[in-house]
Amino acid sequence: MKTVRELTALAGLVFTVAVVADFYSRLPERIATHFNGAGVANGFGARSTLWVLVGIAALLYLILSIIGSLPGVVSVKRPLAPERERVVLAESMAMVGWIKAEMCWMFAYLCLAMVRNGMGLQLGIGAWFLPVTLLVVFGTCGFYLVRIFGEIRGV
Repeated sequence: MKTVRELTALAGLVFTVAVVADFYSRLPERIATHFNGAGVANGFGARSTLWVLVGIAALLYLILSIIGSLPGVVSVKRPLAPERERVVLAESMAMVGWIKAEMCWMFAYLCLAMVRNGMGLQLGIGAWFLPVTLLVVFGTCGFYLVRIFGEIRGV
């Protein structure tokens, strides 16, 4: 399952870079760079902002990859049996992996939407972007935290 998470996250990052690299030269100098909660553009700036988003996505990918490869960053203050501790650690790393994949695809969609806005093919990012993103990320956290705390309490 870890391979699926990693490939999903990497595919999102590669897609982000590919979209920006492919369409960058065809965009106007000023594009929509900020959107309100309803997904409507309310700020405009240089198209180079897209590369900033690519950089943030790559940085998040790198940081979350490092965290995912250092299982020692997770510690439980309450002593657990070794098998339970392994389960808590595995669930924690799975949560980090899925959050990484979700963030990579969130940035991929955001860059694609900004490109499409700049080309006049789309208006805004959609009113559903913010609620869906929050639901997916917090849903993932909630799902894994219930499993982790259930394991810690021995449920």
